[in-house]
Formats: sequence, structure tokens, C-alpha cells
Amino acid sequence: MIKKLLIFVTLAILITAPAWAEDQDPLEQKISKVREEISLTNLINGLNLTESQLSGLINVLSEVQDMRKSYREKHRALAEEMLKSFEDLKKNLENGPKLPPEVATQAGGYNEQAKELGEEFKKKLAPYQEKVENVLTEAQKIVIDEFKPCLLPPKSQKNPVRVGQAKSNEQAIEHLRKLREISQDVYEQKRDNILNRFFSKFEDKKGKMNDEEKAKEKKRLFELVDRVRSISPEEFELNKDELAEEFIIKDRAEELESQLKDILEYRHKDKGGLNKIGRFFLKPEMLGILETRLNTLKNFKPSEPANLDNIKSTPEPDKKKK
Repeated sequence: MIKKLLIFVTLAILITAPAWAEDQDPLEQKISKVREEISLTNLINGLNLTESQLSGLINVLSEVQDMRKSYREKHRALAEEMLKSFEDLKKNLENGPKLPPEVATQAGGYNEQAKELGEEFKKKLAPYQEKVENVLTEAQKIVIDEFKPCLLPPKSQKNPVRVGQAKSNEQAIEHLRKLREISQDVYEQKRDNILNRFFSKFEDKKGKMNDEEKAKEKKRLFELVDRVRSISPEEFELNKDELAEEFIIKDRAEELESQLKDILEYRHKDKGGLNKIGRFFLKPEMLGILETRLNTLKNFKPSEPANLDNIKSTPEPDKKKK
């Protein structure tokens, strides 16, 4: 029994402590924090939140902050006792694997309490996630679901469009147009080379595909291009966005990752598991970012239109004068 408990405590310490924790200096911690804030700011930039939405979200996250402080105090009190117990455990382990029963029991007990406190906090977060969701529009939820943490703003934000609007497929549409325009002879001669370049770019960015996966995708894309080339110009223009979506190489790894996330979210929802909205918006850094954005909106003063009455007109040249 003692041996099993010892293994459990040792594993728990190894799992919960980051491998680099001891070597991470304050500068690295600051960089990590700022990187997180930049990524969340990129997300907020893509949502076009109104003042009313920002105020509502700030109210929700302020409640979360108060709750987080309460739990932090509980954890700090527990952590002090846990540290003493772990140091006692370490001192005993230095003399060999045989432990006094009370040492192993106490260390395991404190570790279990810390775990239960964390699970309790996660469950308490769930209602706040729902409150955040109620503030957001369906279009904004789509943007959040598609957002990936990043340092530099996504290209889609450089030419702002309405939030939730379908992703731009202009490049894929242009490729399909060119494939429609070439003659059948040229197409049959070059289609393998065209698709091989397409796959090379994909693999440079995403990594190698196995032969079976690549053959399956090539077959699908060949059939798609044949279909695109056979339809009328009117039908192509009508369905070009859907066809462009189909023209994107399917990344099996991303599909499986997405499915796994969905499964894990469903399994852990009763344990306070958070979805993407909760994971982004309930982070400690988000409150300050939203407060800054609200202040920016409130202090923004659009330039006043020019008073045309005060603009002196340029006198017409005297045509009589030579």
C-alpha cells in the first residue's frame, strides 16, 4: 500500500511541475506572459466587440477574478503545508525507498487535496463560460472556434471584414479558374505536375503525408477538377466558394486533433471542462485586455467634418485680362 502511494505521489509531482520550472528566469516568464497577451489581443482584434459587449464581458471576468483570488488564498494556505510535507518526503527518500507510513500518507493526502481544489475551481468556472457565451454573437463564436494562438495578426485581420463572414477563398478560386481555362490536352499533360506542386507546398508547411493518404487526396482532387472543368461558367460562378473549399487538401492530422478535442470536451464537461471560448476568455490576462480595449473605444474621437462655410473659395481668374 505504501509503495503504491509513493509511486502516486512521485508521479503527481513529476506531472504537475514543468520540466523547465527550475531554470525559467523572470525574463522568460515575462516574455511568456506578454506572448500570451499578444495572442489574446489578436483574438479580440478579430471580434469587433461593441462597448456594450466589452462592458458585459468585463463584469463577468471581474467576478471570475474575485473567485480566482479566493481560490488562490486557499491554495496558498494548503501549499505551505504541502511544501513542508514534500520536503519531509524528499529527505526520507534520500535515505532509500523505504518510507515511514505517516510520511507517505501525509504527502499523498496533501497532493490529493490540491488536486481536488483544482477540480473544484474548474467546476466553478463553467457558469462563467456560459455567461461569456451569452454576450457573444454566433458569428463571433465561429471566429473564436477557428482562431489559433499566434504572435502576429492573422492575414484576414489586415483587410478587416465583417466578423463571421466566410473565409476568403480567392486564391483557390483563382487556381480553379486557371484550370478551367487551359485546353484539355495541356491539362492532361500537366495535371500531375500541377497537383504535385500543390502537395509539395502543403507538405512543406504541414509535414509529410503517407502514400495512402496522398493517393486518396489526389484521387479526390482529380475528380473535383474534372467536375469543375465540365460545368458551365454560370454554374462555376454560382458555386465557386463551395468548390474552393473542396479544393483545399484535407489534413487528416488536423481532423483527428479536432475530433479528439471534441471528445475530450464532451467527456470533461461534467468536471468543469472548458471549451475554446472558456479557455481563451477565462484566462487571467483577458480582463486587462478587455479593459484596455473599452478605454480605447470610449476615448476614441472621430475627426470632425470640415466646416465648408469657413473654406475660402479660390477666385475665378479674370478672363478679360490678358
